[in-house]
Amino acid sequence: MMKSLIAAAAVAAGIFTQACTADAKPVYGNIGYDGAIIYTDVSGKTKSGDKLLYGEIVEYDDNAKTPFVKVRNIATGKEGYVDTLAINEAQYPLEAPEVMASAQSECLLLNIETVQGGETTSGWVFWKHGNGVKALNSVTTAYNNGRMYTNENYYIGEIHHGYILLTEQVGYDADKGERLETPIVVYEDIASRAGIFESGKCYTPGGALGGFDTDGWE
Repeated sequence: MMKSLIAAAAVAAGIFTQACTADAKPVYGNIGYDGAIIYTDVSGKTKSGDKLLYGEIVEYDDNAKTPFVKVRNIATGKEGYVDTLAINEAQYPLEAPEVMASAQSECLLLNIETVQGGETTSGWVFWKHGNGVKALNSVTTAYNNGRMYTNENYYIGEIHHGYILLTEQVGYDADKGERLETPIVVYEDIASRAGIFESGKCYTPGGALGGFDTDGWE
């Protein structure tokens, strides 16, 4: 299934590139808010029934002078037309999220949310693993009554331009694990370098708000 996903994305990328005119300038950007509606054509009148999540990286034609522009998700190949205002144009190169040189035990990029009766802190950290990457995802919920619960999961996957694709869930010391039915895609923030995006959530160093360059934060 994973090979099919990658192959489909590659085919979609080829079709998208061929569809551009000779003088078109493909550029990249992050979707600027969650649930950006995908339309079936440039008029923006007909919804496709699908949406793009906050932070997903898309390729689009910078020469388009219409309110709606054709986009393609660089990881999944999903495409359609979105409002140009939904895209935060890249200000940085199309690079993968930061990957540490050695194994990590603490998440460095955090998302902090207030929940009923407490607070949930989710986090990610990535490090080199053979020719790919290993990742730790931690979710801690701290309740106002003093109780605290933490769940940690490890994954392995691939490093791509602009994103990390996690394909298997594994144990901390394992090289093989259970293949994910739906791979996890983690996007770099190429618009402001505030952090990373996963499943429509933004993760920043220490959970801080606001955009700043994360180069060298390791």
